[in-house]
Amino acid sequence: MELNITGLIPKHMENRGKLTLKENLKIIENILKQRKVPENGIDEEHIKLLLRLLSFMDTDKDPNVVQIGEREARVYTKLQREGVFDFCHGVGRSGNLIDPQPKAPGASVMYKLTNKLLESFLKVLGLKVRAIATPVATGMSLALCLSASRKKYNSNVVIYPYAAHKSPIKATSFIGMRMRLVETVLDGDVVKVDVSDIEDAIRKEIRNNNNPVVLSTLTFFPPRKSDDIEEIAKICQEYDIPHIINGAYAIQNFYYIERLKKALKYRVDAVVSSSDKNLFTPIGGGIIYTKDESFLKEISLNYPGRASANPIVNILISLLAIGTKNYIDLMKQQKECKKLLDELLDDLAKKKNERVLNVENPISSCITTKKDPLDVAGKLYNLRVTGPRGVRRTDKFGTCYLKEYPYDYIVVNSAIGVRKEDIYKVVEKLDKVL
Repeated sequence: MELNITGLIPKHMENRGKLTLKENLKIIENILKQRKVPENGIDEEHIKLLLRLLSFMDTDKDPNVVQIGEREARVYTKLQREGVFDFCHGVGRSGNLIDPQPKAPGASVMYKLTNKLLESFLKVLGLKVRAIATPVATGMSLALCLSASRKKYNSNVVIYPYAAHKSPIKATSFIGMRMRLVETVLDGDVVKVDVSDIEDAIRKEIRNNNNPVVLSTLTFFPPRKSDDIEEIAKICQEYDIPHIINGAYAIQNFYYIERLKKALKYRVDAVVSSSDKNLFTPIGGGIIYTKDESFLKEISLNYPGRASANPIVNILISLLAIGTKNYIDLMKQQKECKKLLDELLDDLAKKKNERVLNVENPISSCITTKKDPLDVAGKLYNLRVTGPRGVRRTDKFGTCYLKEYPYDYIVVNSAIGVRKEDIYKVVEKLDKVL
């Protein structure tokens, strides 16, 4: 950026000022040049400067533009402009979510940059994949993937190893596909779906001349165990059918990442994760990643119309502000907090003559309760504790087990961003209400 300020101030001051400006702009230039998430996050002022520079490229910022279209980023208030960080044209085109938009060169660069940074971020975590940020949350991102599967592979039935998660079920209904549930079984405290039952469902659908797609679940509340996504991926490869993985909060813990790495050696068409659960953004954005670039493009082609830039910008801001080093530190803190949670819940269970359910989960833990679990959860809420879930043994949708579960229980989470003081406080208050 050339600024002609010669003669306005002494030459030595001019040179000093330009040097400072150059160093500040270099931070922005490095992001655009390297297209990787910085190891150390950058400050908000430089992020705002990057966003401002890019937004000034959009045609609605042209002081001499003649706007006669029906969609010209006409915005009534400054508040509205600030709400989308001045990317009022949004992202994408009517035919393709990731296509550059002629009226929005800056927003198009911003979106492309976000996707490049996402890929670099996932690579640091060990996932060598192609990725796109989506302007919709997990459920609708799953719907996009299923819709792409229907278009590319003529899929007409979704095989769903049952997990009591309404979003995947509604996503299937939303796009008009039939869902075949594969029932869970009880194994000790664990609720799981046997891989052999999933394969049986695949065979039956193929024998009936249907084209199934498997929607597996990697991240969920205990006592529901994660699906064996590696074995499912092998089966899908053998039968040549698509496989979508719901990994809503998979990015924040290496337990899930290692499982994804193993599954990605076989048939995985797409993985969906949430931006708010993993990247500290407001709700409304998703992350879709895969080794199959052609399927990723098909997903982008299935998005109807343009999209708000807001969820995409929030993902970009988080990636730039957090940085890879800090994120890995946060992952380590999450793991430490989960270990502390399990230790404190074990002590509490002995004190209350309850038990911690023996379910492998790196994020959440369950403790049984002889009281009404919904009442316990309600009291925790009134004590200003948010997050715990109370589940009755008869609640088939809540336990993910289509028969009666042996225990009433409370689910307590230790997700990324939680602090040790939060863990101490929640167990202290749980002690009061159990």
